[in-house]
This record gives sequence, structure tokens and C-alpha cells, in this order.
Amino acid sequence: MKLNPRERMLTIGALVVVLAAVSYWVGESRYAEWRETARMEEALRQRRVIAERLLDQRDDLDRRMEALREGLPRHSMEADVTSQLLRSLQRTADDHGLQLLRREPEEERRIGELYELAITCTWEGTLDALVHFLYALHTQGANVDVRHLTIAPHPGQPAQLRGSFTVDYAYSRVARDS
Repeated sequence: MKLNPRERMLTIGALVVVLAAVSYWVGESRYAEWRETARMEEALRQRRVIAERLLDQRDDLDRRMEALREGLPRHSMEADVTSQLLRSLQRTADDHGLQLLRREPEEERRIGELYELAITCTWEGTLDALVHFLYALHTQGANVDVRHLTIAPHPGQPAQLRGSFTVDYAYSRVARDS
């Protein structure tokens, strides 16, 4: 069977179209896989850079962590830390003219070697008293953190504010008082 030039061109064109369609069909899924692999490779490269940076800083981070650990208050296993912290919080509030209406300590939580106690308080006072009180808590160090704070104007008294806050205390416990 002999094909004339027009039929040969149509046959070659049809073969090219079929090959292109098969290539596209096979290549599309491969291209998506390749793109996903390239994305994963870039993410792994970034994680590796971060991990290498952290490893380079490990000695410095260990020193800083040990300094923080040494700066934490230590209490004996038998000590009633809740009452001590409640008294300290009340004393700080009194020193700065903030009135604590209610103080509710949560259950002490152990997190590895550290212990954490949260105290939720409702308060009343002036903006100046609140700012000085929060600053005093902030200067106590890394073991005290105000996690939640709400502020609202007191009805009928424009100079007074009221609200609530939660203070987290971190500390460690030792077998005997040291």
C-alpha cells in the first residue's frame, strides 16, 4: 500500500498528536509529583538550615537556660507555695493601690522539672495603679507572667477601672529547702 504525500503528512500529524496527548497524560502526573518533591526538598533544606543554626547556638542556649533555671525560685516539696504566692500577689497589689476583689488559684501543674501555678484575679483600681502593679510583676523576673488581662471602665466612676487577669508563676521544687 502506497501513501501519497498528503496521507503521509496526515498520518505523521496524527502520530504527533497521539504522542503529545500520551506524553501530556503521563507527564502531567509526573510534573505534579516533581513539583511536590521540589517543594518538600526546599522545606527540608530550610529545616536543615534552622537545625544547623540551633546546633551552632546550643552552648549559648544551654548557658541561658541554666541561668534561667538558677533564677527560678526554689521551694521544698512540702511548702505551701499557693499561700506564699497569694500573699505576695496581694502585697504587690496593696503596694501599688490596686484592689484585688477575688483571687482564685488553679491546681499546681508539673511540667518536667518545673512547676506552674496560675492565679486568676478580679481587680479594681485606677489606670496608674494597674500600670505600676503590672510593671512590678514584670520586674519580678521570668518566673512571673500575666497571661490574660481584661480592662473595663467602672460604671458610674469614670476614673476607676475594673477587670481580671491571670498570673502564671513558675518555680522548682527540691527535696529539702535550700
